[in-house]
Amino acid sequence: MRHIEGHCPAAIDFVTAIQARPSTEPDHKPPAPAILRWIRRIEGAPVVICFPHAGGSVLSCMGLAAALPDHLAIATVAVPRQPCGRLIADARRIAGAVAGEIALALDPQSAGLTLLGNSFGALLAFETAVALERLEAPVAQRLHLVVSGFRSPSRPPCDAPLHRLPRARLLAELRECFGAVGPGLGDLIGDTQEAELRADIEACETYRPGDAPALRCALSVIRLLADPSVSDQEYEAWRDICAGPVRFRALDSGHFPWSGATAALAGLVTELIAVTRPVSADPGPASAARSAIPLPTPKP
Repeated sequence: MRHIEGHCPAAIDFVTAIQARPSTEPDHKPPAPAILRWIRRIEGAPVVICFPHAGGSVLSCMGLAAALPDHLAIATVAVPRQPCGRLIADARRIAGAVAGEIALALDPQSAGLTLLGNSFGALLAFETAVALERLEAPVAQRLHLVVSGFRSPSRPPCDAPLHRLPRARLLAELRECFGAVGPGLGDLIGDTQEAELRADIEACETYRPGDAPALRCALSVIRLLADPSVSDQEYEAWRDICAGPVRFRALDSGHFPWSGATAALAGLVTELIAVTRPVSADPGPASAARSAIPLPTPKP
């Protein structure tokens, strides 16, 4: 199996609810929960917004946030969920909500914005970047997209769908592809966590490329050397969706570097942020704007 995450969470994140549920009283309609959960907010500082893998939570980002330099402001995304009925399973719809909150929350004069996404989070970060550029939000002029663990959005999925599998088969498939999840996975997933996981998997499996123009922002693609779920060709295809500068880097990690290679990932992200420059609204010819570094040969 390949591409299950884009789709699969680490077991630790199944034991926490992603968001508090609104009141069910008919005469009380509280405001929607915030999508951006700030871990460290610093006025005027460069901002890093973290998009966790499918089924991930705010806790997925805590270790990475602690490893990133203190001068960076950091937030994580709590994927918006419907309070009742069918959960949202549409990456563009989720990303549109995230982009709207980012545009309102961030100072137009901030030092820069990095959207950092792994796996399903990479897809959400990409679509959020698309939405920010479509909105012509001021922060889009200082935008940097950093992705890992997911095929280019220009490539459709090639595996059989998982989100409709019976529970036992779904968990077996997750264990087959990501043995670190462990045999006790089923004991950690309640009904709510399973429903949210399935919705995120469905969002990955039903996603198809849209008709948006190529991104103007800077793009950094991190290839995870110990993760077989994404091929070199699928990483290289990220070039197809960006007319801005594109950088490729490699990290010796499996599918979940936020927890499995935290310090190394934090160092790499810090380096990528430091070398990224703001991108103008008019990128010019795509071929002139790209700064590509070949992918390294995988370790045997």
